[in-house]
Amino acid sequence: MIFQSLSEYINANAPMTNLPELLNLHHSNPLGLHPIVIPIFLLLLAVAMHITTYRIYFKDHRNLYPLLYTLVALAVVATYYYCFADDLPLFEDWQLDRKEICVGWFCQRAVVGVGWSILGEVLLTYVVYCFMTALMQLVAHLSDTMGMEERQWKEWQYVIIVMLLGAAVAGVADEFAPITGVWIMVVYQLLMLIMVVVKMFVDISRSHNVGRCLIVAICFFIGIEAVTMLAIECIEGYIYVFLPVVFVFSTVSVRYKKKQKKVGSNA
Repeated sequence: MIFQSLSEYINANAPMTNLPELLNLHHSNPLGLHPIVIPIFLLLLAVAMHITTYRIYFKDHRNLYPLLYTLVALAVVATYYYCFADDLPLFEDWQLDRKEICVGWFCQRAVVGVGWSILGEVLLTYVVYCFMTALMQLVAHLSDTMGMEERQWKEWQYVIIVMLLGAAVAGVADEFAPITGVWIMVVYQLLMLIMVVVKMFVDISRSHNVGRCLIVAICFFIGIEAVTMLAIECIEGYIYVFLPVVFVFSTVSVRYKKKQKKVGSNA
């Protein structure tokens, strides 16, 4: 029954592949922010996350983790607030012969022109990269506090790979068959959810710490969904520019230094 209703909705509306449009859950922008304000804010947060993750690893400034947690939390809140706003610029969808809310309008060449769309695409890609690496850095830190090994927290990267490849395929399909693109998104979103749940139970069996493993899984899922919405917009905005970057993103490696144990020297 649920799938039948979803199928009827998709066939009737053929929403674009972004989550807010698919879920049809929008708010009226209670803060009254101009549509470009939050993307600029996200760009500034991306720069801050980039610098912070660099200083944590290369300068060993572990005291910056609270700042990184704050920056990632702000990025998550800002992303959800922006993507679910209903007063964003509209984009003329020639396939549906109607206008629809466009989260990535600043990357749409039909809206802002080729030059600005390429610049917007590059900047948004940078935001996605910084957001993703910062999120994985925090997952690594949380996992380390539970005594997990590097190979164990890096398993979260499999979810990122599924997200990026799924979003890429959905984006390509959406160019030619919007309904197919939506179904692909539904499938890889369900697959991501299943992978997160399985990973959580595996971690619980390893660490025997139900509370922390549950917190890590929830935080990761909320964060990766925010990254997913932005990544989809990278594809929607200038699909052929973004696709070559998917491989780079899917192999992104987060450097993480475990806390060194102090060893006394023998005189």
